[in-house]
Amino acid sequence: MIDLSKRKILIVLSSLAIVIVSGLSYVLLSTPRFEESINSIDPRDMGVEEWLKDFEYLYNLVQENYPYLPLKERTHGYNWLDLRAVFEERIRNASDNEDFLYVIMEAVEALQNRHTHVLDPGTVIEYHSLYKGLYPMNIVFSDEVAEAADYWFEHFERVYERKYLSRFEVRIVYDRGDYIITDSQGNPLPRMGVKVTKVDGVLIDEAVKTCFDREYLDWDFMRNKTYLWRISPYEFGGDAAFTVLDSIGNEVDLPLHPSYGPSSISGLYPPSDFIFKKHEEESVGYMYIGTFDPSTVGSHEDDILDFYGAIENYDYLIIDIRGNTGGGFSSWVECIVKPLIKDDVLHEYYLAYRTGEYIQWFHDGYLGDKAPVSKVVFRYLPPEVQSEDYEIYNFSMTYTPTQEVDFVGKIVLLTDFMVYSAAEGFTNFCKQTGFATIYGTPSGGDGFFIWPIYCVLPNSKIAITMTSSMSLDYTGHANEQVRTQPDIYHETAFMDHDELVKFVLDEIRGNS
Repeated sequence: MIDLSKRKILIVLSSLAIVIVSGLSYVLLSTPRFEESINSIDPRDMGVEEWLKDFEYLYNLVQENYPYLPLKERTHGYNWLDLRAVFEERIRNASDNEDFLYVIMEAVEALQNRHTHVLDPGTVIEYHSLYKGLYPMNIVFSDEVAEAADYWFEHFERVYERKYLSRFEVRIVYDRGDYIITDSQGNPLPRMGVKVTKVDGVLIDEAVKTCFDREYLDWDFMRNKTYLWRISPYEFGGDAAFTVLDSIGNEVDLPLHPSYGPSSISGLYPPSDFIFKKHEEESVGYMYIGTFDPSTVGSHEDDILDFYGAIENYDYLIIDIRGNTGGGFSSWVECIVKPLIKDDVLHEYYLAYRTGEYIQWFHDGYLGDKAPVSKVVFRYLPPEVQSEDYEIYNFSMTYTPTQEVDFVGKIVLLTDFMVYSAAEGFTNFCKQTGFATIYGTPSGGDGFFIWPIYCVLPNSKIAITMTSSMSLDYTGHANEQVRTQPDIYHETAFMDHDELVKFVLDEIRGNS
């Protein structure tokens, strides 16, 4: 039996392992050749010329270093590089720094990756303090950048308010192919309409495609189309004209009015990050984990291990990670996988890096002691990865059992579209190794994530974080595109969190 106090320290601190290990790597393996191109201009004194130069810097950085340009062209139907003239024209028409920030945020949103966004000034100042001694993070989050972040606070707050603090009197949410109308609790409102069919006279699915620079567009694998999780005044404007299908099948106009307040899909998931239940009659243990944040998981480690002990003789364990957007690999490796496996298990995955100077310098600490993997060993690779613009590195891991519990039952994993990053990594592990049978809908992607890249626009000192590499599963497919497909595909109604659990329990009863 492992000392739990030592294990808890491991869980909490392993979230910093990437930072610590890579920090040593930078010290030992790298010569400080990485530098940011920061100009001395005060952001207050910027004009169109400085704004355009900042965008040009961003454009060139993305062109040479960003991993997902061709992939997103396949899934979304456009190449971000082709939007240059559009964003430059918007910048020329900007009236002040707030307008410029708004355009930059939408340009970054158009990259369509949930790890990629403009950093808020509070995070910039936090990173300036946190990474003072860690190269190259201390170069990115320099004193000048932190000072500029102070200036950007009020501008960021106003842009955030314009983008996200406006809502309609009803919620319009995506539910199994349609945009349905609900109240704040997710209850249908048939008197308002059954579903949205058009926006400003354009079929809803076509209209949604135009929102790529305003909101993340997810992919519906069942229906082969992009979709928005929800629709707010920001996507189409507060005066957008919605056409809906009423309860008897007629199309009617639905006047909606924006008001102040957050527009979200809150309420989809339990308010608690951890739930433990025993279905004794079915011999099923149920564990809900809403986050893989290492400190949160570490604080519940005793509860997790105690629960394993309580269900040791059960036939099934359901692990529900719907809504889990990630955290750290260590959380699921140490608290889920290692206590439950019986033998060493290999988790095979790869990262495809662009060969641009910025990404190579930034990630030198991760890549300096690794040799690229030959591409001929893969039976499949995305077309762009086969070019000289990408190099592939092996980041596979072998997990060793801790033998703390003797659970020999079957494991079921519940997933949905929100499962992302480290949670996606766990889902992929389950699929690849057979650790669990996956029920639900496809996960969210970008799961084998080591460390992002950060960049700073030279004049404004606006900081941006981007995904650093293309996650490849053991088959060579891009995880961001193919995600992890469930073994048993089952869609549930919007906000009906219990239905999938009931479905699994019914299957278990039927098999008993």
